[in-house]
Amino acid sequence: MIQTPRLQLLPCTLEHFESLLHGNDTLADLLGINIQEGWTEYPEMVLVAYDKLRNDPSMLGWFFYLVIHREDKQLIGAGGFKGKPNAAGLVEMGYEIAPGYREKGLGTEMAKGLIRFAFGHSYVQRVIAHTEEEYNASVKILQKAGMRFVGTFKNKENEDLWEWEITRDQYHEE
Repeated sequence: MIQTPRLQLLPCTLEHFESLLHGNDTLADLLGINIQEGWTEYPEMVLVAYDKLRNDPSMLGWFFYLVIHREDKQLIGAGGFKGKPNAAGLVEMGYEIAPGYREKGLGTEMAKGLIRFAFGHSYVQRVIAHTEEEYNASVKILQKAGMRFVGTFKNKENEDLWEWEITRDQYHEE
């Protein structure tokens, strides 16, 4: 689990995924929190992420996190990593915050928490993230979290994305 001042990032276990597949209320009861519709803009990712974790349980902690607002006891997003660090110590992170909780610094807080977690492992040398090719809220979050623009990257669909990174040498824990 990753704690920040206002957030709890809970690694989504198989039990959490299975509860979520039975409905938001089932997971809400299990965790003792509130879950509203629309907490994720990518509900299809829940099943994909569940299958990936089922096939490789060692991904737990390097994969899908549930983002809980501690004071509100509310599920407000998801994020984490796209998998374990590779042999070069590279890991890619991603995140989302529900619309009602945006523009409150929570995305930045979450990104910083993920980066701190990653660099807490001595073998991680670089954390990257990708955004759309435009100056938007995600870009601002990554900049505030200390990440720097690296260049344009083509994804599997041959779309141009911007790549951002922070290296172990550039990282300074707050």
